[in-house]
Amino acid sequence: MNRHDPATGRRRFLVQTAAALGAFALRPPAAATSFASARSDHAPAARPMNIIYIHCHDAGRYLSPYGHAVPTPSLAEFARHALTARQAHCAAPTCSPSRAALLTGQTAHQSGMLGLTHRGFALKDERQHLGVFLADHGYETALAGIQHEWAFANATPRYTTLLDHGVPYDREDPTSDLRIAQKASAFLRERTDPRPFFLACGFYYPHRVHPKPDPRFDPDHINPPSGLPDDPVVRADLAGHLTACEWMDRAFAEVWTAIRETGRDRDSLIFFTTDHGIPYPGAKCNLNDAGTGVALILKAPGLARPGAASDALISQIDLYATICDYAGVPLPAWNQGRSLRPLLESPTDLPGRDALYSEVTYHGAYEPKRSVRTRRHRYVRNYLADGGPAPLANIDPSPSKAWMLGEKALPHFPVSEELYDLVADPAERNNLASAPMHAATLAELRARLDAWMRDTEDPLLAGAVPAPPGARIEPRA
Repeated sequence: MNRHDPATGRRRFLVQTAAALGAFALRPPAAATSFASARSDHAPAARPMNIIYIHCHDAGRYLSPYGHAVPTPSLAEFARHALTARQAHCAAPTCSPSRAALLTGQTAHQSGMLGLTHRGFALKDERQHLGVFLADHGYETALAGIQHEWAFANATPRYTTLLDHGVPYDREDPTSDLRIAQKASAFLRERTDPRPFFLACGFYYPHRVHPKPDPRFDPDHINPPSGLPDDPVVRADLAGHLTACEWMDRAFAEVWTAIRETGRDRDSLIFFTTDHGIPYPGAKCNLNDAGTGVALILKAPGLARPGAASDALISQIDLYATICDYAGVPLPAWNQGRSLRPLLESPTDLPGRDALYSEVTYHGAYEPKRSVRTRRHRYVRNYLADGGPAPLANIDPSPSKAWMLGEKALPHFPVSEELYDLVADPAERNNLASAPMHAATLAELRARLDAWMRDTEDPLLAGAVPAPPGARIEPRA
């Protein structure tokens, strides 16, 4: 439904453009701006823009658009038409909390999603989810494939259109993601509804269980990503991961082709992302760049630098405000994000946020921890630092995990505080929390994290966070 008068919109656009040009002419070159406000100062479009959200599990940034030897040529081709965010991070490096934060525009604990839906956790208010919120503002909201904001077995995702709900997903069949893509493509090709739409298309891979490795991926010639040991067992494990990524990329190609052939690349905000880091020890479920760093590749009409990359510090929470901006929808009171539209439409890169926050409370087991990351440092506070091991249940089962256990490289034993210099120590190995020369930085980041926890009413401030009744929680050992 068109709620905006085109003539009024054009007049408002001309007025705002003239004002913006004047302001730009007066701005000193050194006064770099960021996307500091929640909403950009744009006139509403004559018609709300379509939104296409394509996502996968467990990919981190271990993909070819980020320079890795991973077989994702279709994603790389999309990136040539889009903006690649090199410093995007999830709000929680565990499946349901990450997606809940993105799709409600707030921290995971504010959304109520402190753990995994299939283990008994749930959104506090489903009306905050984009599938419901945009529907309330005149959108058709459609879901194809994977979601992790509602329980799989006994809940129905709150989208207006479910393209394959009830169709079982076969983890052992590598073509399952391709069938999801075909459903999404058919939706794009056959759609006659005059309303703008929000399409969420979710792929399972490269989540485990991985498919049988393609023989083209020879473990002897695979370079493990930073943080993983270069061992034959790990390399063989990664051959399955690369195979899963290739199947996911084929599915992405199906949807990207349909987008272009139907012209939706000219009237839609399109973005690809994932929920958190790869499913290996030291990545997924960890508050480090290997855990929180995510792929984020965005395309929209008016994109100023197609094919470029941005080093702006971005939270996935910012996607909610970005979608509202392009949709011409008022931001809700609970929104914590900032629109990325100024970044997409800027002829030069913008600095982004000055700090990002992330959290883990539950995954398979209880492991409460919080983090603040600036461009230079990361501070982590572990609430389970009592001398015991970190829960092994929060590392996905894998040959790599089994081998590292056999080598006594796992489990690790968390300390109460961690501080890393991300320039001198990008792998986050050298904990500086006890170093006197970094005491001022430690105090600053402690204060930042404390303020964020207070401002967002983090339940950890009241002590240990209980699981909801009936939740399935693994023991710590």
